[in-house]
Amino acid sequence: MSNIKLFSRKTEKLGEGFSMGVQNILSSFSSFLYEIRFIILFYVIGDWASTVFALPFGEEYNSVPAMILENYGIYHLLLIKVGFIFLLFYLAPVIKVSKYRWAFTKHIIESVGILVTINNLMVIFNGNSLIQAIGLV
Repeated sequence: MSNIKLFSRKTEKLGEGFSMGVQNILSSFSSFLYEIRFIILFYVIGDWASTVFALPFGEEYNSVPAMILENYGIYHLLLIKVGFIFLLFYLAPVIKVSKYRWAFTKHIIESVGILVTINNLMVIFNGNSLIQAIGLV
């Protein structure tokens, strides 16, 4: 067998392995997105969308998002939230070592998303936030 045919077969196998690896990652990522659907719904979409609508009625009290909004704009805040999803996907295998740790992490992030979404909706509809109503600010 010539060297060219041997090289060609090795390259085909390498290509198949690469293709299978990409398929595994995409399949894994899509199942991950389903698994964190409530994080996406509340922490990413709910918080971001309600922040967009609440900003004309008040101001951002959290210093990190306030700095991002002031210097870069609202779409960069969304980009950072999407980046957080990718970071969570990268760290998920380490967190998933313990089933309870993964469930706890997901529920904490979901709870934060629900709280900040409710906070922003209260600003829109009541004129003051949940944080103001509790007396923290």
